Amino acid sequence: MLLAVRAWILLSALLVGAGWILSAFHELNRIGYGIAFALAAAALFFCRGKIQWPSRESFARASHKFSRRFKRPAPLIFFALALMSLAGGALYVSTDGDSMAYRIPRVLHWLNQGQWHWIRTLDFRMNIAGCGFEWLSAPLILFTRTDRLLFLINWISFLMLPGLIFSVFTRLQVRPRVAWWWMWFLSSGWCYAMQAGSLHNDSFAVVYALAAVDLALRAKEKNSVGDFGLSMLAAALLTGVKQTDIPLALLWLVAAWPAARLLRLRPAASLAVVAASLLVSALPLIFSNLKHCGTWTGIPDAANAQLHSPFWAVAGNIFCIAVQNLLPPFFPWADGWNAAMQHFLQTPFGGHFTSFESFGHLGRGVSEGNAGIGLGICVLIFVSLCAQRRSVSSGEMTQFRKLNLVFRLLHVTPWLLLLLFMAKVGTFNNARQLAPYYVFFFPLLLANPHHEILARRRRWQQLGLLVMLITAMLLAMLRSRPMFPAKTLIAGLQTNYPQSKMLSKMSNSYAFISSFEKLRGIFKSSLPPDESVIGYATVAGNAEIGLSLPPGRLKIERLLPDDTPEQLRLAGIHYVAVDDSALESQNETLEQWMTRYDGELVDQVAFLLNPNEPQTHLYLVRLRQPSEQIR
Repeated sequence: MLLAVRAWILLSALLVGAGWILSAFHELNRIGYGIAFALAAAALFFCRGKIQWPSRESFARASHKFSRRFKRPAPLIFFALALMSLAGGALYVSTDGDSMAYRIPRVLHWLNQGQWHWIRTLDFRMNIAGCGFEWLSAPLILFTRTDRLLFLINWISFLMLPGLIFSVFTRLQVRPRVAWWWMWFLSSGWCYAMQAGSLHNDSFAVVYALAAVDLALRAKEKNSVGDFGLSMLAAALLTGVKQTDIPLALLWLVAAWPAARLLRLRPAASLAVVAASLLVSALPLIFSNLKHCGTWTGIPDAANAQLHSPFWAVAGNIFCIAVQNLLPPFFPWADGWNAAMQHFLQTPFGGHFTSFESFGHLGRGVSEGNAGIGLGICVLIFVSLCAQRRSVSSGEMTQFRKLNLVFRLLHVTPWLLLLLFMAKVGTFNNARQLAPYYVFFFPLLLANPHHEILARRRRWQQLGLLVMLITAMLLAMLRSRPMFPAKTLIAGLQTNYPQSKMLSKMSNSYAFISSFEKLRGIFKSSLPPDESVIGYATVAGNAEIGLSLPPGRLKIERLLPDDTPEQLRLAGIHYVAVDDSALESQNETLEQWMTRYDGELVDQVAFLLNPNEPQTHLYLVRLRQPSEQIR
């Protein structure tokens, strides 16, 4: 496991660093990546003697241990979760709104221009959001000419999660038996299992966070300069994924401080690692945001809802994060709940929380877009803590281990970082954004040795296995990647029960998958084959991937509201894809837009991005040329 983690950190650092360096030379293309991979292979060849490769005997032992492990129920269920995530990611196109709207499109813009650049767009997220996941995506899209394999980034990270949790927990004085059970239970947390086959970029960062802490503690134990350098790279990679992950770097500082003296043993190598860490961290993006926006986050004032005060921010987040994590798998009362939340915000007390984005809003069920650690894990830890207190009160004897200052800080710091997160972040679905944090909350709760007594009890083990099985059930029924022929089965049931409202809602819930498939290769037959560039009028649209994939098919130029017809024609734009969001933002109809730009409708498509919202439309408009206007 450790060898795989080290390889993943080095590969991630290579791809992120190569993205920024190749962009500086305007060589973000196949040749540039080919040179980067060749240099990396040469470095690996020259350093092969310093790498502790597994021997044939150790590989055989590991293979035997691997095959034996899945005879036990917890690893077997985790293996099933991994297979289901792999199948779901391979069978279905992504339905992640953020990836469709700006994460994959920004990569396509970079590849088209051969470098990272500040994109001309109304959707500021395309420029200011963390690039960690995107730099891992860029070569996959470039060489495979599709985005269908990007889920593997999350899936590979998911496979490393149990081993890393066990290693970190045991180092933080959680008993091995307790750590063994919880490494499987926590890995089946809803945010991790559901995102394993998706393109969301929340949960995969937990591997960097765990590896940073684990390798820093290993470096102290073994006086290993290499492990310390890898821990620094992992912490840097963590900060580059999302701005909300940056506080976790403080946790690495606590773990790394006792081993910081190792930097002095090899000054030249340490300097190189520090430079590489700065390159792959959030620092390049922070400088860019400061340059273009004047703030390190890059969020413009108009979109930056300032929380009223730290006190009310924490109070509001305690409520929001709690209800999001306690959301049952299916919540048919969502409409009434959300209406009540809107009414609450109109009251004097509710006015303290109006700066939150959709305060208290809940969906009709759990999905990869809103899931926290999950109701099952919350119930399991609550039961465990209650049972632990009962063991203490009944006088069952256990021996406590004394913790030194570093371990105490590593137990407490995640909870302090949670307070910082809640005081500053008021965005929608905060429970999902906390995915890299959750596992670090548990060592403080599980370090009590009474949990070892509990871990031996069959009923507690069965409860934990039930939690994992519920996760498997949810993964099988996930509306974006169902593991059964949902549309066919529901259509058959509707013929027998045509008046069933429940079946109608289920049909709408699963029907939107086909809309995302419809957006692939959109307008391909309606555009002239020699057309190389197309305009896209949108605010935060989801159609750009379908217009521009495979890479090189079409160059997309996003339009701004004040662009004139003359500017579009000078840019060589003869066709424009216009969506409903662009028309609504300008408060005009399609006919008015076509009159303003002197265009004619060529094609259109309707699709469903959310089963709870009306259909949206995308129109293909051809701009008339000056010669046509004269006639």
